[in-house]
Amino acid sequence: MKRRSLMSLLLFLIVFSMISCAPQRMYYWGDYSNTLYAVRKDANDETLLKHQKALEQIIEESNTRNLRVPPGVYAELGYIYFKQNKKDMAVKYFDLEAKTYPESQVLMSRLTQAANAKTNKD
Repeated sequence: MKRRSLMSLLLFLIVFSMISCAPQRMYYWGDYSNTLYAVRKDANDETLLKHQKALEQIIEESNTRNLRVPPGVYAELGYIYFKQNKKDMAVKYFDLEAKTYPESQVLMSRLTQAANAKTNKD
Protein backbone atom coordinates (compact mmCIF):
# COMPACT_ATOMS: atom_id res chain seq x y z
CA MET A 1 0.00 0.00 0.00
CA LYS A 2 2.79 2.40 0.87
CA ARG A 3 4.54 1.57 -2.37
CA ARG A 4 1.44 2.36 -4.40
CA SER A 5 0.99 5.69 -2.58
CA LEU A 6 4.63 6.53 -3.12
CA MET A 7 4.37 5.72 -6.84
CA SER A 8 1.22 7.86 -7.13
CA LEU A 9 2.95 10.76 -5.40
CA LEU A 10 6.00 10.41 -7.64
CA LEU A 11 3.82 10.33 -10.76
CA PHE A 12 1.93 13.41 -9.57
CA LEU A 13 5.19 15.30 -8.99
CA ILE A 14 6.50 14.38 -12.43
CA VAL A 15 3.31 15.51 -14.16
CA PHE A 16 3.17 18.70 -12.08
CA SER A 17 6.78 19.58 -12.88
CA MET A 18 6.16 19.00 -16.59
CA ILE A 19 3.12 21.27 -16.57
CA SER A 20 4.83 24.02 -14.61
CA CYS A 21 7.81 23.97 -16.98
CA ALA A 22 5.70 24.32 -20.11
CA PRO A 23 6.92 27.21 -22.25
CA GLN A 24 4.97 30.42 -21.91
CA ARG A 25 3.60 32.14 -25.01
CA MET A 26 5.74 35.01 -26.17
CA TYR A 27 3.32 36.48 -28.68
CA TYR A 28 -0.35 36.64 -29.49
CA TRP A 29 -0.92 36.20 -33.24
CA GLY A 30 -4.72 36.17 -33.33
CA ASP A 31 -6.11 35.62 -36.83
CA TYR A 32 -2.98 36.95 -38.57
CA SER A 33 -2.33 33.93 -40.80
CA ASN A 34 -5.88 33.71 -42.11
CA THR A 35 -6.30 37.41 -42.86
CA LEU A 36 -2.86 37.68 -44.48
CA TYR A 37 -3.64 34.67 -46.64
CA ALA A 38 -6.92 36.28 -47.70
CA VAL A 39 -5.12 39.50 -48.69
CA ARG A 40 -2.50 37.59 -50.66
CA LYS A 41 -5.09 35.39 -52.36
CA ASP A 42 -7.59 38.12 -53.22
CA ALA A 43 -6.29 41.63 -52.62
CA ASN A 44 -9.19 44.03 -52.35
CA ASP A 45 -10.40 46.70 -49.96
CA GLU A 46 -12.47 44.27 -47.91
CA THR A 47 -9.68 41.75 -47.27
CA LEU A 48 -7.19 44.54 -46.55
CA LEU A 49 -9.58 46.11 -44.04
CA LYS A 50 -10.06 42.74 -42.31
CA HIS A 51 -6.29 42.29 -42.12
CA GLN A 52 -5.91 45.81 -40.73
CA LYS A 53 -8.53 45.04 -38.05
CA ALA A 54 -6.71 41.77 -37.22
CA LEU A 55 -3.43 43.67 -36.74
CA GLU A 56 -5.15 46.20 -34.49
CA GLN A 57 -6.71 43.33 -32.52
CA ILE A 58 -3.32 41.64 -32.13
CA ILE A 59 -1.85 44.82 -30.67
CA GLU A 60 -4.80 45.32 -28.33
CA GLU A 61 -4.88 41.70 -27.16
CA SER A 62 -1.10 41.58 -26.71
CA ASN A 63 -1.30 44.62 -24.45
CA THR A 64 -4.21 43.10 -22.52
CA ARG A 65 -2.29 39.86 -21.97
CA ASN A 66 0.97 41.67 -21.14
CA LEU A 67 2.67 40.05 -24.12
CA ARG A 68 5.12 41.62 -26.51
CA VAL A 69 3.55 42.60 -29.84
CA PRO A 70 4.86 40.15 -32.47
CA PRO A 71 7.70 41.33 -34.68
CA GLY A 72 6.59 43.21 -37.77
CA VAL A 73 3.00 43.82 -36.66
CA TYR A 74 3.54 47.51 -35.85
CA ALA A 75 5.48 47.93 -39.10
CA GLU A 76 2.84 46.20 -41.20
CA LEU A 77 0.03 48.24 -39.69
CA GLY A 78 2.10 51.40 -40.18
CA TYR A 79 2.62 50.49 -43.82
CA ILE A 80 -1.12 50.01 -44.31
CA TYR A 81 -1.69 53.50 -42.87
CA PHE A 82 1.11 54.80 -45.11
CA LYS A 83 -0.71 53.42 -48.18
CA GLN A 84 -3.92 55.07 -46.91
CA ASN A 85 -2.08 58.45 -46.71
CA LYS A 86 -2.44 58.56 -42.91
CA LYS A 87 1.07 59.84 -42.24
CA ASP A 88 0.74 60.46 -38.50
CA MET A 89 -0.59 56.96 -37.81
CA ALA A 90 2.06 55.40 -40.07
CA VAL A 91 4.91 57.22 -38.32
CA LYS A 92 3.48 56.31 -34.91
CA TYR A 93 3.56 52.59 -35.72
CA PHE A 94 6.96 52.77 -37.43
CA ASP A 95 8.31 54.35 -34.22
CA LEU A 96 6.67 51.67 -32.06
CA GLU A 97 8.25 48.94 -34.20
CA ALA A 98 11.69 50.57 -33.92
CA LYS A 99 11.36 50.92 -30.13
CA THR A 100 10.08 47.37 -29.65
CA TYR A 101 12.58 45.78 -32.04
CA PRO A 102 15.75 47.93 -32.21
CA GLU A 103 17.15 45.81 -35.04
CA SER A 104 14.45 47.33 -37.29
CA GLN A 105 15.47 50.95 -36.69
CA VAL A 106 17.19 51.45 -40.07
CA LEU A 107 14.18 50.22 -42.06
CA MET A 108 11.69 52.06 -39.84
CA SER A 109 13.58 55.35 -40.16
CA ARG A 110 13.56 54.96 -43.96
CA LEU A 111 9.83 54.30 -43.94
CA THR A 112 9.32 57.33 -41.70
CA GLN A 113 11.34 59.46 -44.14
CA ALA A 114 9.22 58.12 -47.03
CA ALA A 115 6.01 58.97 -45.17
CA ASN A 116 7.25 62.49 -44.47
CA ALA A 117 8.39 62.95 -48.08
CA LYS A 118 5.05 61.70 -49.41
CA THR A 119 3.20 64.23 -47.26
CA ASN A 120 5.46 67.06 -48.41
CA LYS A 121 4.79 66.20 -52.07
CA ASP A 122 0.99 66.19 -51.64
